[in-house]
Amino acid sequence: MHDIFLLSAAACYLLAAFLLYRGLMSDADARPRAPAVLAAAGVVLHGAAQAQHWFVNSPVEISFLNVLSLCALVIVLLVLFAAVNPNRLFAAGLVALPLAGLMLVAEWAIDAPGNMLENVTPTVGAHVVSSVMAFGFLALAGVYAVFVTVIDQALRKHALSRMVRALPALDILESLLFTLVALGFALLTVSLLTGFLFIDNLFAQHLVHKTVLSIAAWLLFGALLCGRLFWGWRGRTAVRLTLGGVLVLILAYFGSKLVLEAVLGRSWG
Repeated sequence: MHDIFLLSAAACYLLAAFLLYRGLMSDADARPRAPAVLAAAGVVLHGAAQAQHWFVNSPVEISFLNVLSLCALVIVLLVLFAAVNPNRLFAAGLVALPLAGLMLVAEWAIDAPGNMLENVTPTVGAHVVSSVMAFGFLALAGVYAVFVTVIDQALRKHALSRMVRALPALDILESLLFTLVALGFALLTVSLLTGFLFIDNLFAQHLVHKTVLSIAAWLLFGALLCGRLFWGWRGRTAVRLTLGGVLVLILAYFGSKLVLEAVLGRSWG
């Protein structure tokens, strides 16, 4: 049933995105009822798949794709919630819905290696889940930063092709970008705090490089949020800091692990 729920939810998301794009490309109403209904149905099916994965199976296997799928569910929920918001953030579904659909297809098709959570303390569990979810939200923020760059460049060059005009407005994408960064920053904060609680010796457990890089990413995202709050940072500044933070986080999560295991023949823990 888990796979059926996944594929059904993916189909709902992709069809909803297709209807939104078709409405924009044909200069029709970009917010008809059908895409919202399909997206809501996808959320229900997606939630059922997540419930089966996290609450039915024991022990629970956690892979990057599993948690990225959970992040996608939260993002689509944010988009649906914004459908009744005057800011019309629902237009961000043009990007969020196809991404969510592709993530579900990837979760179904790719047998990603994961860690089994069994008999772990609440602190360790919170650290693992918050770490991967933080990376998921911030990685998706990086994807949105790329879309912001594409639209910004098109506006500067006055190269507004039909496809570019079909993308969400720049302020809408920036709103979702900062929402994702705020969520990811909060989870990264939890990850760092819980990590310090259960790590006995950074050097003995070969975690010093990962920790230092994670703190560097936390400082970059924190600076971005403060700049947005106090000085109204946006545009290229926001994109550069977002992509810089994501790059540092990738090095923290994967680069240090690759060097440690492939080059030095050691492991974390």
